[in-house]
Amino acid sequence: MRDHLYAIYAFARKADDIADEGTLDSASRRDLLEQLRSSLREPSIDDPIQVALNHTIRTCRLPLSLFDRLLDAFVADSSFTPPTSWEDLLDYCSNSANPVGELFLRLDHAGRDPSELAINTSNCICTALQITNFLQDISIDLKRQRNYLPLPDQEIIRRTRMLFDEGAAVIHHATSWRIRLELWAIIHGGRTMLELCARRSDRMIRPTLTVWSLVMQLFHLR
Repeated sequence: MRDHLYAIYAFARKADDIADEGTLDSASRRDLLEQLRSSLREPSIDDPIQVALNHTIRTCRLPLSLFDRLLDAFVADSSFTPPTSWEDLLDYCSNSANPVGELFLRLDHAGRDPSELAINTSNCICTALQITNFLQDISIDLKRQRNYLPLPDQEIIRRTRMLFDEGAAVIHHATSWRIRLELWAIIHGGRTMLELCARRSDRMIRPTLTVWSLVMQLFHLR
């Protein structure tokens, strides 16, 4: 799966940099992102990222709609409008995070369509991870005049815990013990970070994962 994951990551990294980095205005960013969208249908043989991604899409039978949704999220980031409700936040995550989990599932299933239950649990985990990242990075985002969190932190944390609980069963939809172990580690790390955010005394403090914090959470020590 690695080569295919690298191709997807390279595409997403390029789109993310277009949306967030540099000094381009919003209109220029959107134009470049739409060019990237067009490359999904007509890849240039001179662009190694487009060549690699096109190979992955064809080999693994990946729906272009998942990449379109990712690009929709990056277009939204290019002219940021803060979410004003929990539903707005979930809607944003449905494009910015959930397609990544489904792409991972599809690579793991080697061209077979994952079940609706597998996709639903994956969506819960991906949304939970995205929101946890917003909580972790709120000090950075606020300096950039971005606030992705429309509710008080503790309410966001409560609802995000529920998403982790609802999505944890995604592990059972993986096809190998190595992928299940990878998913377990990702979910465990996300839950640990969420608890670090819940315990901090100042939301402008950015928590980081350590081996000790992971061990403490694993054994439910306080």
